[in-house]
Amino acid sequence: MVIPNVASNPPRIVLTGTLAIDYVADYAGVFSELPRHRGINLAVQLESIERRFGGCAMNIAYTLRLLGNDPVPFVYVGRDFDNEYAAHLEACGVDTSGIHIVDAPHSAHAFIFTDTDQNQFTGFFGGPGPTSEFGHELRRRASGFGFGILAPDLPGNMIAAATALGDAGVPFLTDPGQNLTDFRADEATELVVRSTAVIVNEFEYLRLRDLVGDRLNALDLVVVTEGERGTRWRSKVEGDGRERAVAARVVDPTGCGDGFRGGFVHARLRGSPVSEAVRAGAVTAALVLETAGTQTHRCEDFAARYRRSWGHLPRWVAPRSH
Repeated sequence: MVIPNVASNPPRIVLTGTLAIDYVADYAGVFSELPRHRGINLAVQLESIERRFGGCAMNIAYTLRLLGNDPVPFVYVGRDFDNEYAAHLEACGVDTSGIHIVDAPHSAHAFIFTDTDQNQFTGFFGGPGPTSEFGHELRRRASGFGFGILAPDLPGNMIAAATALGDAGVPFLTDPGQNLTDFRADEATELVVRSTAVIVNEFEYLRLRDLVGDRLNALDLVVVTEGERGTRWRSKVEGDGRERAVAARVVDPTGCGDGFRGGFVHARLRGSPVSEAVRAGAVTAALVLETAGTQTHRCEDFAARYRRSWGHLPRWVAPRSH
C-alpha cells in the first residue's frame, strides 16, 4: 500500500462501491436460539425498523469527510436517488460529482437485521449492474485523485475499478467485504492480483483465502478486523502485528467496519505506521458503534478519544479533528 506524500493537504480520495438505502431492524431475541430444521423457513417478529442513509462507499466517505479529508464517491444509483440523500451529502460537505444516476428503477438497498447479541443478517440488493462505461469513466477521471478505496461492490465493478486505478498509478485499498459471497474464485483471484492492500473482517478473510489460497501472501498489506478482539495485520514492510479494540457502549453495530476503514485510511494518508492507523480505525469504529446509523456519528472528539484510548497523540493527529 503506497502512501502518497500529502504534506499539509490531504489528497482527493476516490471511493467506488455503493450508495444504498438501509432498512435496519432489531430482533428482540438471539438468532442462534431460533428453531433449527432442514432448510431455512423462519419468520421472526421485529422490535423496530428504520430507514437510513447507507452504502459502504458513502459510509466510509462520511467518516473521511468528518476527519477533514476530501472523499469523492464514484457510485452508480437508480432513478430513486432522492433529494433527501443528496441534501444530506451536501450538508456533510461530500463531493457528489461522482454520483451517476442511470436509467434503472432502484439504487442499492440493504435490509439489516440485528439481534440482542449484536449478530447481524443482511440481505443486499446491489443496485444498477456493471456498465461498460464504469471503468472507462473512472480511468478518465483517475488522474485527479491521489488515493482510492474499493468498497464492496459487484465483482465486475471492483475488478474494473482496480484495473482503472492500477493503470492510472493511483494507490488504493481493496475492501471486498460483504460482497465476497458473490465472487467466483477466478473473480476473487483477479481482484487480489490487481491489488496491493486488502482489508477484511475475520469471516471475509476465511472466505477470501478459500477463493484465492496463497495469493494473499503476495499482498503488501492484509488487515483483518476481529470485532471486540481487535485487529491483526501482516505487512511486508512493517511486519505482523495486533491491536486491541477500543471499548465502546454498543448502540448499533451497523457500519462499524466502514467507520474503521475511514479512520484507518485517514491515518495512513498522514504517514502513520500500520499500528497507529489500526488504532485510529478502532477509535472511529467505536464512534460508529455508539450511535444509531452509519452516517450519524461525529468525530469532533477523535483526538481526545485517541489519547484516552492509547495514552498519547501521534504527530499526525490534530489536537481537534473537524
